[in-house]
Amino acid sequence: MGLFDRKELNRLLHRHFRPLAAQNIHDMKWKKFFYRKLCEQDGLLVCRSPNCDVCADKAHCFGPETGNRLTWR
Repeated sequence: MGLFDRKELNRLLHRHFRPLAAQNIHDMKWKKFFYRKLCEQDGLLVCRSPNCDVCADKAHCFGPETGNRLTWR
């Protein structure tokens, strides 16, 4: 998308998709959050743990995002 950082993506989503963005109350990474929401719609259980605090994959869903900014050519 060519955004500078996650904060810019947060602002974009809260501005244009406020009801959906407001559901990400624990600041989950957006790709994981969207995947989880799609799975919930289909009735699939994404996390085998009772909550995120005890899940072995918590670091994959939360925390810093690294990588280079995409640029348009």
